[in-house]
This record gives sequence, structure tokens and C-alpha cells, in this order.
Amino acid sequence: MAKKIILSLLIVVILLGIGLGWVWIRLTALPDWYGSVDMIAEDGTPQVDPDWVLIPSEPDQPRRYQIRNPHLRPKATAKAKPITKAIKGSRAIWAEVGSHQELDAGAVINLSEMDLDKLNAADRESYRKAIDAFPALTGRDVYVGLEGQVGRQGDRLVLSPTTQLRVGDTHYSLKTAAKRLGMSEAKLRDTIEKELGKLDVHPPAE
Repeated sequence: MAKKIILSLLIVVILLGIGLGWVWIRLTALPDWYGSVDMIAEDGTPQVDPDWVLIPSEPDQPRRYQIRNPHLRPKATAKAKPITKAIKGSRAIWAEVGSHQELDAGAVINLSEMDLDKLNAADRESYRKAIDAFPALTGRDVYVGLEGQVGRQGDRLVLSPTTQLRVGDTHYSLKTAAKRLGMSEAKLRDTIEKELGKLDVHPPAE
């Protein structure tokens, strides 16, 4: 995910009053796909799909596609961002469930590896607030992403009101996240959709 979304997600977690104990365990839970052999190419490098790949399934199961490590595709890396060095792995899953579509997309990041020298003043301040309030976030891998129903507007992904933001194994509605960030839900949704576009994550061709 792009730097603004990731930094915003971390701030949301802090402002929601996350504590220690079992909540911290959920916050730092990593997805099952992270570290999976399916994410590694034959030469030992990260598996990078140039476009959506159909996942084999039974005839009565929903049709599902995936893109492994979209942050490493040429269009996404053409203009390197400060967050790029901090991303350990990413994946996007598109599923056709009945009459609607669902997206499960996110990345495992380690903020201690972010290229801080390239952050602008506003992003540097957001980063400082995040680590001041929750410094342990900079010392380990953390998963951030989004899940839920999506639609398409031409070649652009459109999030639904039910789409949720995820940090570790903890979920937040777009409405809750936007309120905590001091912006409208529509603004947060638009920002996420634009960042997905920059990562070249678009709906599969019909």
C-alpha cells in the first residue's frame, strides 16, 4: 500500500485507543500468505504477477484472482516512494461472490525500514506521532490492508460503504477510520481508491 494510507492506518489504530495484551497480539498478527512458498518464485525471489491470475477452484466455488506483490510491478516501482523499502510483501485477492465482487488487499510492512529522508514535512509529522504513541510498531512486521465489497467504475476500483480497513487481525469501518482521521468518509475512500490505482490494482478484465 502507498505511504499515506499506511501511515493513516497506523494513526487510526493509535487514536482508537489500542492497548496491550491480547489486543496487541491481534494488532501484530500476520496474514497466512506471508512467508508462504506460493509467494516465492523458483529462483528464490518474490513472486510478482504482472496481472490478475485465476486461482484454481472447484466449479461450485466463487471465481477468485490474485496478484502477488503488486508493489514490485514495474508501474508501481517506476517512481519509488519512501514506503517502498518498508514493504516486506503484498497481495491482492479479487473474488466474484454471487452478484458482487470482493477485494482483500494489503501489505506487510516494517516502519523501521522506511526511507525517512524522503518523507515530506506532513508525512514526517504523521510518522513521528505514530511511533511516539506506539514505538513498538517500528520494530516488527505489521499487516495493513482493506477487505470488503467493491465495484468498478470503468477501469477503477470503487470501495463500498461496507469495506473495512485491517491492521493485523483487527478491523475498522471506513466511517470510524475517517472520523478518527478528521476527514469525511468520502475523502478517505477516494484517497484509498487513488492509491490502489497508483499501484496499478484495477478490476480484472471482464
